[in-house]
Amino acid sequence: MRTRSESDLERPSLAAEAEPRVAIVGAPNVGKSRLFNRLTGSRSIVHDRPGVTTDRIEGFCEWGGRRYRILDTGGLVPGDPDELTRAVQKQVLRGIEQAQLLLFVVDGRLGMTSLDQALAPILRRSGAKTILVVNKVDVERQEGNLSDFFALGFPEPVPVSAEEGRGIRFLLDRIGSLLPVETADLKPGPQKEETRIRLAIVGRPNVGKSTLFNRICGEDRSVVSRVPGTTRDPVKTEFTHGSRRYQIIDTAGLRRKARSEGEAVEMQGVARALAAIKDADMVLAVLDAAEPATHQDLALIGVCLRTRRPLLVVLNKIDKLGTPNPDEAIRRTRDRLHFSADLPMVAVSALEGVGVKSALALLDRLAEECSRKIPTPALNSALEEAVGRRTPSALDRIPRLYYITQTGTFPPSFVVFTNGARIDTPYRRYLARQIKETLGFQLAPVALRFRQRT
Repeated sequence: MRTRSESDLERPSLAAEAEPRVAIVGAPNVGKSRLFNRLTGSRSIVHDRPGVTTDRIEGFCEWGGRRYRILDTGGLVPGDPDELTRAVQKQVLRGIEQAQLLLFVVDGRLGMTSLDQALAPILRRSGAKTILVVNKVDVERQEGNLSDFFALGFPEPVPVSAEEGRGIRFLLDRIGSLLPVETADLKPGPQKEETRIRLAIVGRPNVGKSTLFNRICGEDRSVVSRVPGTTRDPVKTEFTHGSRRYQIIDTAGLRRKARSEGEAVEMQGVARALAAIKDADMVLAVLDAAEPATHQDLALIGVCLRTRRPLLVVLNKIDKLGTPNPDEAIRRTRDRLHFSADLPMVAVSALEGVGVKSALALLDRLAEECSRKIPTPALNSALEEAVGRRTPSALDRIPRLYYITQTGTFPPSFVVFTNGARIDTPYRRYLARQIKETLGFQLAPVALRFRQRT
């Protein structure tokens, strides 16, 4: 029986989801991710090398006024002793349990394989409705090979070409005919979407990002393995902590240079991780407590700061320290982060759940500060106080700071209107620091810009 984690998270139950789940399953390299991309309009990583997809990736598909939740899964290889393959299989079986409909994808070019024959009984035992999808049928004359697949025990195989889009409309019609109308109908009229804070987990390979992701969301959604680079596509889910709702994204490990083996796949994963940082409202940067703040860590934190993403640094694996001392690990890391030593930081063991509750409490405080809107009178009072303590130096002419206004959140962003005179960098830093301290931003960064008053 699964117990609630230390963080006491609240997650939506599967039964409460309006959209029925359709899981895409099958052997490695039969085109599952291409089919997922075709159905959802997503861009999951696709490569000819087997085993590229490891986690359960979710997307949505709308067809005929109905909406479906589509799950892309890794390739199933029953009986394989490899640690990563077994972890992937666990994720696939979990997806099968949650689905109301399975798309069993096979390769129409190869024909029926022994692996397809081994998978068929597993899918039948699940009790879920199943559509046998014969992929890579690019031309009509290849449909003559469909008769071989009847031996798998599923009626009416559906020939498609996920790459070319052939047969997709017919497949969508079949999906709609097998799912209850009342659960798949789109709700009429405009729907007000609940505000969610987008939270990206980033870090070097093998620092425990996926373990932390699973611990926070209370479910094994990401594959965890000692093999670096297991996560490739970003994996998303949602959770509620306190009064805030988050969309959390697990990303691929960022390393300085992709390995030669599978370099194209890894480069795609890295590119998507960097895109997730830019799209996020806040970022969890995960470091290894045993070797904190390596050059790669510093570069990653630098990327987050340049994109002005509010950042919480998480030192993971404190259970691996010989003499666990979170305060000492944090002190050593701050010494290394000389350019940003004031970043909020917490030490945890995602594996054992130690410190995760504190990390989430700190995350909530950071979110509260980042979403805070300051009244204009309070802003101008803080500006007047800062200028009264120290006036800017004249570079070309004497700077005049007239007033300040807030322009955004995540991070809190402000514009100071001036007479257009140049303001040196030290004074810009001083003013940002004073505004931050006076207005009570202890964790959140403050973005300050200057504009000439018209």
